[in-house]
Amino acid sequence: MSGQSVSVLSKYRELLRLISRLPDQKKTDALAEARTLIRARRAETNPEQLLQHQKELSSKIGFLRIVTPRRPGEVGAGSFVVRDGHLVQGSGELKGARVADGTISMEEAHRRNDRDFKRFYGAPKPKNILF
Repeated sequence: MSGQSVSVLSKYRELLRLISRLPDQKKTDALAEARTLIRARRAETNPEQLLQHQKELSSKIGFLRIVTPRRPGEVGAGSFVVRDGHLVQGSGELKGARVADGTISMEEAHRRNDRDFKRFYGAPKPKNILF
């Protein structure tokens, strides 16, 4: 089997997997269309047409990834952060949240800011800033 056939076959399987998630009425129509198109284009020998058909197949897969609902329990996209060395689902902290909730004191926050300023810019923070 050539490399291109393997590529088309894997994309076809992915297309069928995505079609199986569609509602019943759309599923039968989309399945019939996919089967007829793939079977009709199997004998194509023109390399430009083959490339065009692969691009079309990829675009259909991309569209179906957007419009098909996910199955329950299927891992989807989300926001993840590292807390205490573990990856957890959630979002980052808001600016000043640790000071506001008492996790660190205001003095500790100022010391940390000064230390980070020196680390980032290579010089201590100026005493009188005009702006």
